Amino acid sequence: MDKSKFQASYSVLSLWARGEWEEAVRAYFHLQRVVTPQMAEGRDYHEQWNQHICETRRLPDIFGGVPLREPVTELKLTVNLYPWLDLVGVIDCYDRPTIYEFKTGNRSAAKYANDFQVAVYGVLATLSDLHVERAEIHRYNQYAHKADMSIVWLTDRLLRDGINWIETFASEMYQYLLENQLYERFAA
Repeated sequence: MDKSKFQASYSVLSLWARGEWEEAVRAYFHLQRVVTPQMAEGRDYHEQWNQHICETRRLPDIFGGVPLREPVTELKLTVNLYPWLDLVGVIDCYDRPTIYEFKTGNRSAAKYANDFQVAVYGVLATLSDLHVERAEIHRYNQYAHKADMSIVWLTDRLLRDGINWIETFASEMYQYLLENQLYERFAA
């Protein structure tokens, strides 16, 4: 791993931002982490939904089955923000001009819409020269057998807030890794 370049992802930075520093470090270095049954179940749903979109070019039926134009699923993107920082991420589905994110569990789509994932993915897509205007968060509560959805418009302000959030937590974590010589310890 190149210790001169920090590769920030939303998932790692969100752990860091919540104060789950050990988990953030484990995630960053791809060390073994606890996978709960709920996390495994969420991954299974994601795989099913991804396959459905690839086969039908439609959103999953649980989310209305809306036709998509040219969907790209599991879109992996990397952009350079600074000489020391790359932003990386995997967007569940991109269908110009919309980012689709799929969630499972009890937490509502509205709560997901109010965290920084959409802003971070908006920054990632915009700096990758993808045309994005909005993000849709579709959530399926498999326990209550209900789905909900929220729309977030990717405004200039939201993108600025996303950049600020990324810079704040990426710089904190990067400094921590350097100061504690964790690159030398875990990078092979």
